[in-house]
Amino acid sequence: MKELLTGNLPVSFLIGGREYHISSDFRAMLRLEEIFSSEELTDEEKAERALKLFYGCIPEPLEEAVDRLCYFWGCGRQEKKERAGGNGAAQPPIYSFAHDAGLIYGAFLTQYGIDLSRKSLHWWQFMALFEALEEDRVLKEVMRCRAVEIKGDMPQAQKDYYNAMKRRYALPLPEQEERQQSALVAALMGDGKVDEVMACMKKK
Repeated sequence: MKELLTGNLPVSFLIGGREYHISSDFRAMLRLEEIFSSEELTDEEKAERALKLFYGCIPEPLEEAVDRLCYFWGCGRQEKKERAGGNGAAQPPIYSFAHDAGLIYGAFLTQYGIDLSRKSLHWWQFMALFEALEEDRVLKEVMRCRAVEIKGDMPQAQKDYYNAMKRRYALPLPEQEERQQSALVAALMGDGKVDEVMACMKKK
């Protein structure tokens, strides 16, 4: 994300030779995650709403538009955005922008002096600051407790502590909702299923 240092953060993309201004503020990306996690929308509806939110319309060609959206959502990183362990198994999320909103707000306010309810931030700026939060923030401790693997050789007191913390800080994401979100993200990130979404959208 060298663009953070040069000040050339993307605010538009060329799609099919035409320039489209995008919704670059972090709030738009948080709304995207809400769309992806909805149980009331079909995958086609999610993709359509996501593109309209990001571009204000559905650009052509769709494949290029989706590719640029995913590139932006991943903050310019080329690797796929996924939560998987070394064996390829999906890992539970350790944070939720919706559920942890209060902790995120407090962390930004105390560490950076940024009031997220009043401040506009480019998505890439927001994520850079989010990833750089200091370890002594409550949010980082909550994330650490969610992520820790409770092993058999741990002292019992440590096991009891982390089990209690995992129950206390558990994210209220139904398993089905998490699978749906992961499936749509995977489709948008290029596993081939996105073609089915595009075909349905072109029929409208």
